[in-house]
Amino acid sequence: MNWFRRPDEKELGNASFKEKKLDDAIMHYTYGLEQCQGTSQTAERARLLANRSAALVGVELYREALLDAEEAARLAPEWPKGWARKGKALACLQKHKLAAAAYARGLEAALKALEAAETSHGKELEAMKRQAESSSDMYLKLLGEHETLRAQLEDYELMFAGADAVKAKVG
Repeated sequence: MNWFRRPDEKELGNASFKEKKLDDAIMHYTYGLEQCQGTSQTAERARLLANRSAALVGVELYREALLDAEEAARLAPEWPKGWARKGKALACLQKHKLAAAAYARGLEAALKALEAAETSHGKELEAMKRQAESSSDMYLKLLGEHETLRAQLEDYELMFAGADAVKAKVG
């Protein structure tokens, strides 16, 4: 928790859930859902529903847990946890074929998310490699220019040192 702000209802619900205070967790998740308005909070609403579903399973309110899990999966079909909560509620209701199907959808969503993350990670890695190669090429070019300048400076020193020696003999 961030100490500089008041914890939101989801955080309070999560803390209650961890302490096995499931009725309190359900209450906090419900308050959080009441505060979620508009499409900008669809993901947050799905998370609150999924969390409340888990708490409802804990107090053996399986039908209510299933309703929350179904809504969470509908709101965020690409999010694996909603499907897992649905699978759990269905399994508790002895609907094992439907539970297996929900778990399979969750696994599919998880694999897609992992693949997307790996693709994104791969693209970021390639971009970093290109930047590193570009930087090292620039560094090597600067080193080459430095060596060229050093050689020119040595040539000038020899040239002028020779001229100074001639002036000293003449003078």
